[in-house]
Amino acid sequence: MKPFPDIQPISRLVLPIVVGTLAYLAILLAFDTVESMLEDFFTRELFFCIAVSVILLEANRGLLLAFKKKLVYSSSFGSYASGLTICSAATCILVVSGLLIGYFSWFENMTEVAVYTAELKIFNGIFLFVTLLFQSHFLGFYLIHKRFERELEREARRKESLDRDVNLFHYRLNPKFLLTCLDAILLKLKEKQYEQADEGILLLSEIYRHSLQSHDDLATLQDELTAMRCKVDFLNLFVAKHIEIQSQDLGEDYLLMPRTLTKLLEAIAYSQLSSSSAPLTISLGIHRDQLELSFPCTFSLTTEDELYHCLQEVQQHYSWLKKEMKWTANSTFFIHIPLEKPFKQSIQKESLSSHQRS
Repeated sequence: MKPFPDIQPISRLVLPIVVGTLAYLAILLAFDTVESMLEDFFTRELFFCIAVSVILLEANRGLLLAFKKKLVYSSSFGSYASGLTICSAATCILVVSGLLIGYFSWFENMTEVAVYTAELKIFNGIFLFVTLLFQSHFLGFYLIHKRFERELEREARRKESLDRDVNLFHYRLNPKFLLTCLDAILLKLKEKQYEQADEGILLLSEIYRHSLQSHDDLATLQDELTAMRCKVDFLNLFVAKHIEIQSQDLGEDYLLMPRTLTKLLEAIAYSQLSSSSAPLTISLGIHRDQLELSFPCTFSLTTEDELYHCLQEVQQHYSWLKKEMKWTANSTFFIHIPLEKPFKQSIQKESLSSHQRS
């Protein structure tokens, strides 16, 4: 889209005829000569008004093109727009007055300007209005275009920032967890427990295969649960954690943000105390299109804040879904994760419910 679109050739031919005719009608109404207009509409005055419109509109177009490079959307735009308006008004007065004086001198043999002062005022007033309307149209179009362009740029930057944050959330590796895993595998190799080391490598590769694979904006709940269980197995076998997952029949195939469960699991595992005699039990269930994750509160004295930092980070990345993740901490810690239904499934449910109502 051009900031100042040039007038098309067909419009440059038709517009002066329309403007001249309307100006002629306005002048007749000003002098109350409508009856004579009905007798002979196509008079010399009509063609004079059309000629004035042609010259005036072309002059205004030339001024607009002359100011085009200076009319930049900045703090100086107002001064240049005012300059364009003043030049256009001065040009209008000079052109209309000159042509009208020439018309009365050549065709009416009236050399005294004082005789047709009223005509000069009316002609200048009407065509000055046309000039201001012409220039305000293009200046207004330019302002709207620039504001729309700025808004698009702002939205593009906002989207780029959101995509960058989402990608960072999806693919960022937790260095603490990775180094802990590598230390555990190296320790198994040093102890010559090769089978357990191989198992740890397989589990670690499965965990990071899920983290690094190309996701859409949302992942299925089943994929997230699979990755979560792999991480639980690794933590239990190699990081001296004792975690159990209890999940009800989760039913429908819901969608959620990728890596939500694995990130929360890491934070829960490192912030809560667990042992072989008192394992940490994490329960999963679905209630009102939300995944409810609960576990008894046994916070570590040194890593309690890690869970809250993770919850705030995950909550921030759910904001683009316009849904809020909530949590409550009493004797049992509850985390409510918003879920999305697949699009086709939602459509089928809506059609089924509407059919039942009918």
